[in-house]
Amino acid sequence: MRLYAMLFPGQEKQKKNVLLSLIKKYKIIKQTFDESSEYVGHNLYKLVDNSSQQEMDKSKYTKLITLTISVAMYRLWQQKNRNIPVILSGHSLGEYSALVCAESLKFCDAIKLIILRDKFMKESMKHKLGAMNVIIGLKQFKIEKILKKFNIIKEVSIACINTYNQIVISGEKCAVYKVSSACQKIGAKKIFRLSINPPSHCMLMIEASKKLSTILKHISFKIPIFPIVNNVDVKCETSAHAIRSALTRQLYNPVRWSEIITYLSNKYVSMFIELGLNNTLTNLNKSTIAIPSISPNNTVNFYQRF
Repeated sequence: MRLYAMLFPGQEKQKKNVLLSLIKKYKIIKQTFDESSEYVGHNLYKLVDNSSQQEMDKSKYTKLITLTISVAMYRLWQQKNRNIPVILSGHSLGEYSALVCAESLKFCDAIKLIILRDKFMKESMKHKLGAMNVIIGLKQFKIEKILKKFNIIKEVSIACINTYNQIVISGEKCAVYKVSSACQKIGAKKIFRLSINPPSHCMLMIEASKKLSTILKHISFKIPIFPIVNNVDVKCETSAHAIRSALTRQLYNPVRWSEIITYLSNKYVSMFIELGLNNTLTNLNKSTIAIPSISPNNTVNFYQRF
């Protein structure tokens, strides 16, 4: 018997044509987009249908589309399969998708939180320019040494530990470039910028986290029906207080993805299922564990196979 772990991506580029074909092919996905559009007050399906790929990538609704497609694909999984996951986890914003699918957080509340979270983050960067860079080929401790050497930990933070040698740094633009340049000099194989703004999981988001914490106090959380491994502690929390705390601290702490995948593999999981339009997490996981990790939209007849 296979034991499935469901993984939910964070902000990522949406494949317009793939998304449109899924909405047209599966009623449950169209229904989920209709539901999300009602909560948002904007027709997300029409946005996708009428926008170019470039316009969609820059849309203020991109994060909400990611949440919606992840929830929709999970609902499709439920409809097509008797197999249920034994555990869930989401990368960054994907943690909200996991909470919705584990019936801990209402879909409408997740949408509200993501909208406000983004608003508070933008307010924190009102007088600053931010950036997020991916550093490939250097281990975490070497990047930490550079941050301490320049004494700019408040301006630049390690945002995501995706694999042992793929680290994302986030923060004030000039400081991020300064650290990136130093990383290149000591052997980083590749450095590239993420088109994510404002920068997340960094110390610049402390004020945003305080505002989010105030909102979270008024949001109801139930005990998840599946365990969810959170980003900041690599723990499965069940109390509303602990879940709120983790979501608050996530804004200025790193996503410990490599540790999460190792933790999940030690729970005797035999397959990872990534519920998103890309295979971002699937590709990352190959560097960490040998357990199969697949994404539905890159697998022929996926929903008929399981």
